[in-house]
Amino acid sequence: MALLGVALVATTVASPAHAGEERAAAPAAVPSPPQVEVQIHSRLQNLLTPALSAAADTQVRALVRNIVARQFDGDTNALWSTVIQEAEESYIVDPYASDWLALKDAVAQFHNIDGYRFDPQVYIPNFDEGIVPASTVTMAVAPADQNATSTTGYRLDQSGNVETISSPIDETYVETNEVWVLSVNERIDTGEAAHIADSPAPGKVKKGSQAVKGIDAGDADATKIGPMSVCNPTGLRNNQGEEYLQRWRVPNKNSFGGLFEGKREMRLVVVTSTGVVIKNYLFPKVKRKHIDQWQNSNVFITTWDRAVWGEAMGYQWYELDGGKTTSSTISVPIQGGGTISTTVTSQERDDDGGSTAVLFSESTYREYDTGPVRFNMCSQGGDGGTGNDNFACGAIASASSTFSGYSPSRTTDCNRDTRLGGSYSWANALGTWPPSNPEWVQADFGVNRTIRRVVVYTSAGYPIRDFDVQVWNGVTYVTVASVTGNTQLAVTVNFTARTTRIVRILGRSGPNHQQTYVRVNELEAYAI
Repeated sequence: MALLGVALVATTVASPAHAGEERAAAPAAVPSPPQVEVQIHSRLQNLLTPALSAAADTQVRALVRNIVARQFDGDTNALWSTVIQEAEESYIVDPYASDWLALKDAVAQFHNIDGYRFDPQVYIPNFDEGIVPASTVTMAVAPADQNATSTTGYRLDQSGNVETISSPIDETYVETNEVWVLSVNERIDTGEAAHIADSPAPGKVKKGSQAVKGIDAGDADATKIGPMSVCNPTGLRNNQGEEYLQRWRVPNKNSFGGLFEGKREMRLVVVTSTGVVIKNYLFPKVKRKHIDQWQNSNVFITTWDRAVWGEAMGYQWYELDGGKTTSSTISVPIQGGGTISTTVTSQERDDDGGSTAVLFSESTYREYDTGPVRFNMCSQGGDGGTGNDNFACGAIASASSTFSGYSPSRTTDCNRDTRLGGSYSWANALGTWPPSNPEWVQADFGVNRTIRRVVVYTSAGYPIRDFDVQVWNGVTYVTVASVTGNTQLAVTVNFTARTTRIVRILGRSGPNHQQTYVRVNELEAYAI
């Protein structure tokens, strides 16, 4: 696992004594942990004996477990600074005893590691799953190698000396035994005050600016459609539709360290094609053993206005481990060419969760894969509705002319009845038929909609034979499809997506036995 901003390079140097000889390739060197991890591990080792000595006291053990049960930051851990403060406030310890002073001194050693203050803690895996407290505490030190799957356990013997236990501390062991893991708290600090902040409305942010200051805190507004989101069933996005990150998972639960790291703290940064950060979201913590399962999140990303945000968005993932604040430039390749780039803030020990681009044109049924992280998107509404909405239902209808009793409003009354008569259809007034004065009926949605399909229902015995489908482009009516020689009562016409407020059926010929009359019983318009 490469930490963000840390390049791991293995080199091989040939020995001069064997120059020219063929030799088997040496195994690749395992990269050493970054220096900050080595320093943390060294000081955790120094904390081990004082911590075990403190845990030998029954009241201190009870206090630690009480603090762990509070899950102050969503995990089963307790800061040693909190333990020290509450133990002294409760008068359950002698604050001047040599063992207690040694504990406080060991904790103070974390106040400055490479210019950053870390908070040492006790982390008890699976404490919230009914692990039975032990009378003698077993402790482990979180390894410097975050990928380690096991480590050594320690206890105090009857003489008060530290001894090594025979069983390795691994995932199987912590499932059934209480273990106090010494580690540092993964304090979140992105260089800005964390607060609840939703995505800005399109057009409200200048290009190149950082739209969101701080981290969305899983608030109700950020997940406003809840766990049972209703996505467009077509899998299509509509302009100005609401974009959600529906679910995510980390297929390899070891991607971001071993079991000694505590719960995973995933962060997502979403950047528009113009370089604007529109989402900076911290997900609720997830246990390592559960992170390979789908996490249903339904996080609101933005209202995707293509004119403002463009055709693509970059998704950058992190797993937060804390450390000094750093800035880095991310560059997300776009399928088909181009990149999305911007500067984001992270922390020195954070793990890079990979990135990928999400295109407006892609189906929301697609599963995205950054390498470490997989996720699905969801789109709701917009100017195309769900894709199954008939935009012409209830629309304002008008016509070039109307035969008495055959109102154009029949074409948008949401009734598909194809029976003959003015109760069911519109028909044009008597006139000269083509080409001097073609007749038409149209539906005005009132707002722009993106449509790709219309369905025309005509009258039994009198189907329209020839007609054009036209849309209003703000200046004139444009023909997007033509039908010739029709004999069906329900005609489905598909065409390239058009954004329009008005759709029109222009009759070029009625049925063979009554060519000068056009009848339309219902006009429907759909996004798909």
